Amino acid sequence: MFRFSEFELNLDRYELRRDGTPVKAEPRVLEVLNYLVEHRDRVVPKEELLDKLWPDVHVSESALTTAIRDARRALGDSPTEPRWIRTVYGRGFRFVGTLGVAPAAPVAAAKDNKSIAVLPFTDLSPAHDQRHFCDGIAEELINTLTRIQELRVVSRATAFDFREDDDVRDLGTKLGVRHVLRGSVRKSENRLRITVHLVDTQTGHHVWSEKYDRQIGDIFALQEEIADKTARALLGVMVDRQRDALRSTPVRIDAYEFHLRGRTYLSEATPESFDSAVGMFDLAIDFDSEYAPAHAGLADALAELYVIRGDQQLRRRAEEAAKRAVELAPQLAETHISRGHVLIAEERYADASKELELAISINPRSAEAYYRLGHLRVREAKLDEAADMFDRAASLEPADFRPPLQLAWIYKTLGREAESREAEARTAALRAIRTR
Repeated sequence: MFRFSEFELNLDRYELRRDGTPVKAEPRVLEVLNYLVEHRDRVVPKEELLDKLWPDVHVSESALTTAIRDARRALGDSPTEPRWIRTVYGRGFRFVGTLGVAPAAPVAAAKDNKSIAVLPFTDLSPAHDQRHFCDGIAEELINTLTRIQELRVVSRATAFDFREDDDVRDLGTKLGVRHVLRGSVRKSENRLRITVHLVDTQTGHHVWSEKYDRQIGDIFALQEEIADKTARALLGVMVDRQRDALRSTPVRIDAYEFHLRGRTYLSEATPESFDSAVGMFDLAIDFDSEYAPAHAGLADALAELYVIRGDQQLRRRAEEAAKRAVELAPQLAETHISRGHVLIAEERYADASKELELAISINPRSAEAYYRLGHLRVREAKLDEAADMFDRAASLEPADFRPPLQLAWIYKTLGREAESREAEARTAALRAIRTR
């Protein structure tokens, strides 16, 4: 039996499974695949495959070509960008995958009382056109709760892969958290109706639930109240430092709404969405020029566009926005992460390192800061240090597949094959639970 990433091949039972689910394939196809895996250390000539697998029958090469095609189809492989079976023209075929343990469900972090995931809120507005507002409220709560160092808060990038209709106990296992905060928003003209539930993932019981009916201008005080109530439930007694961390800076509501739209576009991560994000953040800044999160979001979007297009004007604008964000809110790890992002794009690695290390000193539980610092160390060809950064990001964000994905490549490059296989298996397992 052979195991590679999400696949398990058992020729004794003529069975191929993907994440435990049988994959339909003809016996001869499985024999071809099994032979290639057995002889993965070399290129297997076409003639050898024909002789070994069709020993008593004269068949043309078309039979082998069909079997290879069907094997690739079963694996979801591509002949032009092979992950498993590579064609060596004029010679034969080679299995290029890495064998390892079968991917299992990832080991979740300990579900202590101080761990939480905030899910995107459900849009119950009459026109169902407030996704940006719903996602934005959840993201703001994530950012606020993350400022309390004693809490482990799942990042937006991971939490937003899951939605309101997921089973809460299952979420606790997948995300490695003891609590989930979920809610809904109904926005109509200047009124907001928000329902929030804090749920214990071990018992499925509500720790607390609340319904709010407020003017839209009260959203900042409301977010602070929800964050405070959540933190108290997780921490018990709070000290002044923790209470201060939850306080929000007043901002014009129209600037806030455009900022939320910008964050939604930024998360879509396409050139077109980055352009739209820039427009939204610009409008937010027009309404409130001292709103630091809008400057930070603008810096991130412009940095991404500069990397894509190489336009120096984009670089200069990104640098200005990042500097302004830090000037306005030097106490926020997010502004230093954004500035580090811009400096990496500019290849100013020493300065970027200082910003990201400062972000970590402000918030030692910021998985995003460690993740970006890991990418910086890769650019500096400091792979051992990069591995350490990605490993720390993975420990803080155990449900995020990105850190183990990077670790698999780094370990392979460093010749640490066993660790590379383990990271590959973990990446496959984490990706699998997001698609179920």
